Amino acid sequence: MPPHQRTDTRFSKDGCTAFVRLRVDRRKYEFARQWAVFHAEADPEGTAENQLEGYLNTALMHHMDETNWTAPPEIEALHPKRNPDEKPANDLDDDIPF
Repeated sequence: MPPHQRTDTRFSKDGCTAFVRLRVDRRKYEFARQWAVFHAEADPEGTAENQLEGYLNTALMHHMDETNWTAPPEIEALHPKRNPDEKPANDLDDDIPF
């Protein structure tokens, strides 16, 4: 097992997703749950866990950008660069300019 990794961490078959166990302060969990309730009309299946994943993803992306971090080559290879003009398959912005 690599250092600095819990024994119960698992990776998806394609290697692009890590499944981890996280401990979250109960107040923060309740906030995430209430935020999922707030968004329930648009995303009825949304959960507190979805919200937490989103917050973590956003925070990590910002910090990765700030530090110019790149993953080791074998991990970068799992995430090929896409054409910036190409719209991702899961793009949900409906062409709304932000």
